[in-house]
Amino acid sequence: MTEKLEKAALTVNLTSHLKQSVANYSGGMQRRLSLAIALQTDAPILLLDEPTVGIDPELRQEIWEELRNQADQGKTILITTHVMDEAERCDIVLMLRNGKFIDEGSPKEIKEKYQVDSVEEAFIVAGKTLEMKAKEVVR
Repeated sequence: MTEKLEKAALTVNLTSHLKQSVANYSGGMQRRLSLAIALQTDAPILLLDEPTVGIDPELRQEIWEELRNQADQGKTILITTHVMDEAERCDIVLMLRNGKFIDEGSPKEIKEKYQVDSVEEAFIVAGKTLEMKAKEVVR
């Protein structure tokens, strides 16, 4: 096993299952395996779709720590998520609602712009504002 594979397996808590057939992995284990595969690549960009959904809080923290480490080493990481507290961990947030662009910026900038305490609240306020504008156009 290579050092990268061992580190990736450790990050997603699969080390003790590496000799087991993937066919016997649970859905959560398969999700963690695909994340481990992505984490060990040398690709300059990672695109991750809700990488920590269904993962326990402790492991979730470890995964975010590894994502931050990789970003700090210059890797670009694009994450899609419906979990707004995960968006709070990102450097830049691009908010989309019903396929339409709402806003973008750092979590801090977004919260300040909408005068709220969380990205989730900003998303709700921005979405309602977008809907009101759309209704005004229709009239």
